[in-house]
Amino acid sequence: MNKSKQNMFAKQEEYQALRGFIKLVQAGDGAASAMRRAIDEELTPRQRQLVYMYYIEQMRMQDIADELGLHITSVSRTIKRGRERLKGCLRYGGKSLLKTLED
Repeated sequence: MNKSKQNMFAKQEEYQALRGFIKLVQAGDGAASAMRRAIDEELTPRQRQLVYMYYIEQMRMQDIADELGLHITSVSRTIKRGRERLKGCLRYGGKSLLKTLED
């Protein structure tokens, strides 16, 4: 398999994992409180809104853009920045979060 396809599959797995973590937050169990805190403290209000619409409500980016009167590139860029912030939080605090999920 070439490098490009490996990167594509890695990105898809990353998106699925992030979607799973964000859904845990919505479930409200104890393990999700750390993720909820990261979303509340690390993301801007706009990033929180768009990440929620994209990952939880599973809206298409074009639909989000149309609903909020934004350009699709703004939606895409904002979601990407929010995802990068959450990824950083998970990188530094993710081991303890994953450990609580396993227990």
